[in-house]
Amino acid sequence: MSSPTPAPAAKATHAPWVLRHLSVMTLAEGSTLIALVFVAVPLKYWAGLPIAVKIMGPIHGACFTWAMLVLITAVVQKHLSIGRAAQVFIAALIPFGGLWSHRLIDREIAKKI
Repeated sequence: MSSPTPAPAAKATHAPWVLRHLSVMTLAEGSTLIALVFVAVPLKYWAGLPIAVKIMGPIHGACFTWAMLVLITAVVQKHLSIGRAAQVFIAALIPFGGLWSHRLIDREIAKKI
């Protein structure tokens, strides 16, 4: 009777945590920017509800700040080039740019695996 063949070993390499974290943060930052620009601002000006911006603005600001700190960390740790970091930063200033950045970072993660 033959012994069962062992399962193939899993890949030992993993994407750096900072890139995985940056991927999530670009998605969060981009989503909060979309909510701010396309939901909160129209509610403020068209529905007379300035509270929407007062709530969504700081949430987006915190997500943006956190994402930029993680971006700087990724560059300092040399997991991301300065050129790619500049692309992610510029995309963070544009609605729906965070979604593009998320895909860009996911491609960088795929290269590392």
